[in-house]
Amino acid sequence: MALWNSGATWSSGFLWAPAAPPPAAISLSEPPKHTQTMQRKPYYPKKVSEQPAWHFNYADQITILGPGMGLVPADVTATINDSRHVGYSIGAWCNTVREFGPGATGQLEVLKFGSGLTAFELPEFVPPAPPAGLTTVLPGALARIFKYVQVIKGSPGYTEGQGLLLGIVGEEVPPPPPGGGVPRLTLMLNQVPAQQQVLAKFFKDGHEGIWLESRRGNGAWEFLIISTKSPYIDTRPLLVPGQAEVREYRAMFWDAGQPNGDWCDVARITVSP
Repeated sequence: MALWNSGATWSSGFLWAPAAPPPAAISLSEPPKHTQTMQRKPYYPKKVSEQPAWHFNYADQITILGPGMGLVPADVTATINDSRHVGYSIGAWCNTVREFGPGATGQLEVLKFGSGLTAFELPEFVPPAPPAGLTTVLPGALARIFKYVQVIKGSPGYTEGQGLLLGIVGEEVPPPPPGGGVPRLTLMLNQVPAQQQVLAKFFKDGHEGIWLESRRGNGAWEFLIISTKSPYIDTRPLLVPGQAEVREYRAMFWDAGQPNGDWCDVARITVSP
């Protein structure tokens, strides 16, 4: 049997597993035995548009890899059926329903206000063909898949390489950016009825956010905000109503609850009534 990192591909006929005798089968009730120490992002896609592909890949890969992990065959069959049901339902079926809706609404307008001598018939919804071999499932399919992923990761034959193929191992969380460096800060004016506002646009460059300060006239620097989303909109009123003023801004990066690095170059802009 080939190791997952030996260069063998999924279609080569090898199974990615340690070269050892097949482990004994485990059931859904057994707790996970492996712990994941590396910090990773969630493996399940947040975007609905990416979820159907995840489900079909998971079903295809567990079909190939499951026998070498020592999983109970009936449980593998059940999770494959669950995953293909969810992938089909949130993908092809749901997309067809959405496409059918506007057309059906249009036909109702024909019924109400149309003309002609042909008998009106309501449009019939024809769902896309489901994947071959699907059998009925009980509610809670996705919850069962998430639970079974833990069983897979706890199986004696499981490796991280198999997890990557299955899509049940998330991307690594990148290390925090090093200290130092300065934010890129630019200023623009936004005209509103009361007076102009300042839009402070910035780039985080991998940091959590910025620590932003401002100075007006000959005054001292004032803390404005810890901002994690650009732009920050400065809506402060003028120091002297009706009188234009020069505002200065500076920023440094902010990570893990602390400002860090150096101040960026001071940016200046004139705010008018």
